[in-house]
Amino acid sequence: MAVAQRRPILALCLAGTVLCLLPGQGFVGSPAGRLSSSRVVARVGAEYQERQSPRDADLPFDASAATGDTVDVSFKKRPFGILRYTPGNGGKGAMVQEVIGKSRYPGDPQGQGFAAGVKGGWVVKTINGQDVQTEDFNTVMDLLDDEVADPRFSKSVALAIEKQGGRKAQPAEAPIAITYATIPGYEWKGEVLGADWEPAHR
Repeated sequence: MAVAQRRPILALCLAGTVLCLLPGQGFVGSPAGRLSSSRVVARVGAEYQERQSPRDADLPFDASAATGDTVDVSFKKRPFGILRYTPGNGGKGAMVQEVIGKSRYPGDPQGQGFAAGVKGGWVVKTINGQDVQTEDFNTVMDLLDDEVADPRFSKSVALAIEKQGGRKAQPAEAPIAITYATIPGYEWKGEVLGADWEPAHR
């Protein structure tokens, strides 16, 4: 009787071991590396605001007022780890709003912003030496080519590009040198993403 009871238990243990050893499987049966595989570079500024909707904490700003301290950052590849930008008044310029709060491993593209100390409230001043501080927001986003979006947006992105008559600008060549500038007296009140943040939290 004791032997008969042990056999089902042994079978369950063996099944669990095989499941854990299957390639691409993590614990609780979820695919490994979900963070990197579930997000792709959308590569478009068209209808960016519809996909990355504004937050209550977003405060209006004039990009031309970004005359404060500047910071130079070089990004080796896309995406940069900056989740969201917002346009200034009149749809001009672009301000950083959300930065992924960790680097998962050395050389993690989505940890570049965090590693470089990029902060919310910084305005994009130049891209590879080109002054974009008061450029059209969609033009800046196309140059940055930095949107990280759910793959399900791919069809709507294609339609948005067609609707606006094509891209506003071609992506800047990597590595990308970006100068950010601050707005004197501007109080940024956005969200600082912690190390425990995951895409599912959005």
